[in-house]
Amino acid sequence: MTIPYVARFVGGPLDGREEIWSRPIDEARPTITHVHLHDGPKIEHHYDLHHSDQFGWEYRLRES
Repeated sequence: MTIPYVARFVGGPLDGREEIWSRPIDEARPTITHVHLHDGPKIEHHYDLHHSDQFGWEYRLRES
């Protein structure tokens, strides 16, 4: 059984989702940009990688 490596998203439209890797990666992306395209203007949300002892790796929504 392979133990996945997980970073969960906190806040914004990706809240509750997880990014999962099957093995450790050399360098996690420190920032992820989520771009929402629809009939109106383009909306971007930025998530920054943090680690906490309680929850592990998290991509937290960047405050504007």
